[in-house]
Amino acid sequence: MNELIELVAGIRPQDFIDIALLSAVIYWLLNLIKGTRTIPILLGLSVLLAVYGLASFLRLDAIGWLMENLFSSAVVILVVLFQADIRNALARVGMTTMFREMSATAQLDLIDEVVNTAYALAKRKIGATIVLENETGLRNYIERGKVLNAEPTVELIVSIFHPSSPLHDGAVIITRKGVLAAARCILPLPSGLVGSFSLGTRHRSALGLAEETDAAVVVVSEERGKVSLAHLGRLKRDLDEKELRRQVTTILQGTELTDAVSETHPETQPAEG
Repeated sequence: MNELIELVAGIRPQDFIDIALLSAVIYWLLNLIKGTRTIPILLGLSVLLAVYGLASFLRLDAIGWLMENLFSSAVVILVVLFQADIRNALARVGMTTMFREMSATAQLDLIDEVVNTAYALAKRKIGATIVLENETGLRNYIERGKVLNAEPTVELIVSIFHPSSPLHDGAVIITRKGVLAAARCILPLPSGLVGSFSLGTRHRSALGLAEETDAAVVVVSEERGKVSLAHLGRLKRDLDEKELRRQVTTILQGTELTDAVSETHPETQPAEG
């Protein structure tokens, strides 16, 4: 009893702050990796850790030696495995809504324009990739494309992606200021190619940019006339107009892609451009 009293008496106000901050960090990390390919990797590492513990308990020297050498390089292994996730996490730590450069009304008008454009293209079965810049700057990709600095209207974007247009390959990028900055922009391919071979180049490049940045990437399939959305390394497919508008609005307001069936490098759909 005396030990319990001494323990309680030794608790400082700073300890409550410490526990609260630690809980917030753990909660943030769990939300960050929820629904991503990080979960299966962590489960695999947990299995290896369990094997190491079992080998130590049973004194299995060979397995123990192998596990010890593996875990001695754990930091390097984790950095290699989670490089895209670490990059996204560090980028999102510095993200705040104070840097938004459009009013809420102007932002909603822009989202309506993009959604209307996507379904106008889908109706004609014209393939397209429309990138909406979020907090992470896309200047590197803009400078490699054809700089336009134009107003992003339905008519302009549809004409850009028309098969007869010299600018129809690649993506268009719309900045935080609501400016169609460039067309014919080349986007990166995703780092994990396993399972992405069922996707066409447009969807794979959209995933690639969504792995590296927090942009919202709208993709229109020319084969199926369907609209998809990539964000934070996830691809949501075959969205209707209402759902696309809701998802893009949620992303640009600074929150994560909401729950619904999300896919990372889906394997069961036919290839699309």
